Parts: sequence; C-alpha cells; structure tokens
Amino acid sequence: MAEKIGVRGDTSSYTSLMECRLKNSHVLCPCPQLTAYWTPPPSWVRRACCCETISKMSPFGFSVFRDAKTCCIFIGLILLTYYLIMDIILFMRFKTVDIVEDSKAGAQDELYSPFTHLSVKALMNDHTSQYIISPSAEYFDTITQFSTRFSFITPNIISFTHLFLGFLSGKFVASENLHDRRVGVVIFHIRTWLDAFDGVVFRSQSGTHLQFQSVRATLGYYVDTTCDALGGVFLCFGILFYLWKRFDKPELPTWTKAQEAASKTGLLTNGHTTSGRETYSKKYLFWKVFCYGLCLACAGKFWDLTVGDFKEIFQTPLKDPKLSMLQFELCHSTTTVILFYLWRIVEGQALLQYILIPIIIDKIWEFLNYTQYILLFIIVGLYLICLLYIRHLRTTLGL
Repeated sequence: MAEKIGVRGDTSSYTSLMECRLKNSHVLCPCPQLTAYWTPPPSWVRRACCCETISKMSPFGFSVFRDAKTCCIFIGLILLTYYLIMDIILFMRFKTVDIVEDSKAGAQDELYSPFTHLSVKALMNDHTSQYIISPSAEYFDTITQFSTRFSFITPNIISFTHLFLGFLSGKFVASENLHDRRVGVVIFHIRTWLDAFDGVVFRSQSGTHLQFQSVRATLGYYVDTTCDALGGVFLCFGILFYLWKRFDKPELPTWTKAQEAASKTGLLTNGHTTSGRETYSKKYLFWKVFCYGLCLACAGKFWDLTVGDFKEIFQTPLKDPKLSMLQFELCHSTTTVILFYLWRIVEGQALLQYILIPIIIDKIWEFLNYTQYILLFIIVGLYLICLLYIRHLRTTLGL
C-alpha cells in the first residue's frame, strides 16, 4: 500500500501523516458543524467502481474509472461531432419554422424530437440537455408511462429528490480521493437527468406535452429554480472543501525524508497529485470558487431573463401581417441565430457540465484559474449585447 502512494518503505510515516490530518480536520474547517461534507464519503462506492476485482472481471481489462483521461478525450470528440451534426439539422429546420405556431403543445401520443415544437427556450438550451438528457427523459416517460402510472409523484417531489442528490454529489466531490470525486460527477449527472425529468412529468400531467417553455409565477417554477440553484451551490461547496484539503499543509513535528520524496514526486496524497506542496489561504481558495459560482448564477439568471424577453418578442402572435412577416425575418436573422447559439454555449447548465470534466481528469484547480475572470466577462458582455438587441427589436416591431 505504501508503494502505491509513493512512500516506499515507510508506512508509519504515511500513517502518522494521515492521522495528523484527521486530528486537525476540525481546525481546517471554518464551520465544524458541516461534517457531512468534511468527513470522507463511504468507500464502498469507490471500491464498487474501481476495485481490482472488477478490473479482472472486465472483458477489456480495466474498471469503470480506469484511464479516465483517455476516455474523456475520446468521448469528448464523439460528443462534439454529434452535437455539431445535430445543430446543423436543428438550425436548418429552424430556417423554415414559425416558432409562434411550432412552440404550441403536441398531441399526448406524439413522440419527442429535438427538432420539433421549437421555442426560444429550446433554441437557447445547452447541447447536452437538448440532445441527450431531454430525449432520454422523454423516451423513458413514454416507454414506462411513469407520469400517468405514478401520478401521485409530483414534479416538486422529483425536484426535492435531485436536490438531495446534488448535496450527495457535493459530499463525494469534497473527498481527497479522485475516484470518490468521479463518483460525485456520476451522481451529479443523475441529478441533472432528474432535473429534466421533473419538467417532463409536469408537461405530461398539465396537458402541455412537448411544450418546452417555462411557466412563470407558479409554485413549481420557484421550487424547480431554487432546487437547481442549490444543486450548483452544493457542487461549488464540494469543490471548495476539496481544495481546502488539497492545499492544506499538515502540521507535523518532523518532515521525514520519505515524505519529502513523496512530496516531490507528487504522490503524497491519495487520489490526486500535489505540486511542490503548494499552499493557499482559505480566503484565496474561496474567492476562486466564488468567482465560478458567480458565473453560474449570472449565466442562469441572465439566460432566463433573455429567454423571457425573446419569447415575448418572437412567440407573441401579431395581428398585422406585415409585422408578422417582419417578426419572422428578425427571428431568423443571422444576429438572432448567433445570439441563440452563444447562449447555448454559456448557459448555466452548460457551465455545470464544463466544470465536471476537470473534476474527472483531476484538473479542477487549473480550470478555475483559467476561467476565473474571462468567463464572467463573456457572460455579462453577452447579456448586455442581448439587452441592446432586444431594445432594437421592440422598437422595430413597435412592441
């Protein structure tokens, strides 16, 4: 065991190091009552995904999370190709569609397609939700008839369920073990799927099948948005607590040669590498995570406001035929399509998907450094441009 973690021939030194870290855990955490995040998650989940038994049993000779970086690159290339092809099909159809009529609800027995019943919200939705999560949620409900057979399960119940999974995901992401953090990513993906599924159940039970748009000023809307926001908050706290553990300097009475060698090789801590035992203050780490959390909040809120404004302009029927034709032309203009597509890239759910990738490949610190300010600048800049463009549209259409 000692050789695997890089402390060859000195198991006692590594043991004393770990004991010291556990004894000082109440000092490291500024809020000791948050033990649900600070204590390690159950290890059986990690063993089930990454143990040697599964590795031997696997026909390919590796476990679920083994060689994750190569798998991420391969899967990422496949997804990018898939998204590009689907986007071409989507916007080719959008050229000939009047979303005033197309955004209406469909028949109860109509199958879901990402290219039909287009609305402003659907056109500004992130790629993963549009082409993977939403279709799978819709087809699951169609096959199992979940929303009708279990009509006592309301969308709010599903929302509270994925809220709990968001908390559980944050707990695993806060772990020092890389495999635990990857388990947290899987749990968060399940949370995201349930987030889409509560919308499917709502549309089915309210008779608005395939009508992809927010129903504001309702209790369900506020419950769903609150649970979504808290899910992102839990994930950010998990990242923050992980960074506090990663960059903490253990206070040992002596620093042995074995530990020094392990530090230089970057294998002292279990589950991630270290870089020269670099340490940062908790305030500095908090600021890094807070900046990304602010990006998530701004992206989610600005996207929601922009969707509402564009919906009011492009999905409102106009009585004047000339204005209706002008509305159609403005909706399909190059500027509108570009703004729609940019929001698909920086929408709040898309940002949540982006941050899960560096967690899997153990590059979360580098990712936060690269995106700390530039991402917020892009989001705010895009929103301001949309405000000016929306004002121009209202003036042109006389709304």
